[in-house]
Amino acid sequence: MQVEDVQSLAREIAARMAPDALLDAEDVAAILKCTAKYVTSQYAITPGFPGAIRLTGPGDRRSKPRWKRSDIMAWIDSHQGGRSKRGGRPRNAD
Repeated sequence: MQVEDVQSLAREIAARMAPDALLDAEDVAAILKCTAKYVTSQYAITPGFPGAIRLTGPGDRRSKPRWKRSDIMAWIDSHQGGRSKRGGRPRNAD
């Protein structure tokens, strides 16, 4: 590997680790340990999942969806409790 390749890779890694970095579906999938298709078809439509950012490029073409790293990490933190210990549907508090 050339020095330029290593430096380029280091810049790319640093950019993706910044809290305000914009992550694509592949980056989010790597964090969530799933596929990019699952991110866009399942997680992205889940209520409470961070909204995607779509930038306008040349010729008014919209980019693929991107998410702020800090929003994704906050969403993950909010779901760390996981399922309740008992499972099943919640009971009425009557």
